[in-house]
Amino acid sequence: MDIYARPPEPLSDNGDMVQNWQKWRKDFMIFMKASNSINKERDYQAYLLRTYIGKIGRDVIEKIVSNPLKEGDDMNILLAKLDKYFLSLKNEVIERYNFFKSRKNSNVSIENYIVYLKNKAKTCNFGNMTDSIIRDKLIIEFDNKQMRQKLFNIKNLNLSEFISIFNEHKSAMQKRKQDTNQNRKQIDDNNIKIDNVSAKDVTHSDKETSNSNKNKEWVRRRNKKNCSKCNQRHPMQACPAWDLKCEKCYKYNHNTNCCPVQPTDTEKMEHPTAPPLSDIDHVLYPKLDHVKTFQETLKGMVMDGKWV
Repeated sequence: MDIYARPPEPLSDNGDMVQNWQKWRKDFMIFMKASNSINKERDYQAYLLRTYIGKIGRDVIEKIVSNPLKEGDDMNILLAKLDKYFLSLKNEVIERYNFFKSRKNSNVSIENYIVYLKNKAKTCNFGNMTDSIIRDKLIIEFDNKQMRQKLFNIKNLNLSEFISIFNEHKSAMQKRKQDTNQNRKQIDDNNIKIDNVSAKDVTHSDKETSNSNKNKEWVRRRNKKNCSKCNQRHPMQACPAWDLKCEKCYKYNHNTNCCPVQPTDTEKMEHPTAPPLSDIDHVLYPKLDHVKTFQETLKGMVMDGKWV
């Protein structure tokens, strides 16, 4: 018993003809399956196609069918020729641009991504070079030095070999990430234990003068102090000033601006200057009279910077 199914609307020439054809083809195949016509004779299937495709589609069929008796009565042949005709209307430059611009999403497997690229390549006119162009695009897109070296070591690399190497590299990267996260968690756990021990020590030593909340706050502030060698905060035994030479004291393992050496007293001292001899009381310092007399004699012998 035949089941009634609504046939597709006639093919439209409004807008993008390629998209119009692809949509009509999809709707037509749904109709053929829903109406059980997919199992009918080929000539009957071809009759339904020519009937429901409309005038625009029939005009195209007349152009592309060279042998109406043989090709016109086979739905599969008509569909293949119509696919080829409408796909040829696409702009090759635009299609190739969209192909090479494609990027893999993180949640898509490499196998599904290659299937996607193969479908995109159908409108790019790559011909027999489709697989090799997809391979080259993948190598450029996944620019990892280690993986690239493995790929280059294989002569005539094909897509199956690329998939194998890609998945192997991905598994290794995930394992490395897990190990890194595990080590980081171990370090954090150790730091928490150290903080807890420090907090207990501080609470014990200061229990007579402060409560536990103040002790914990003191520990938190102490842990936030900057390093005295570099004036920064960093993990233990990871000071960036290690092995640096101070330009002030010429010793190692601290920055110049953190130098612990203080200026000497002689560097800080301002040296006093003697008062002029004319201001000295000769009664208090009679022994300096001859110096004063000598200076006055020199002044009389020099005029305008010259000896007289």
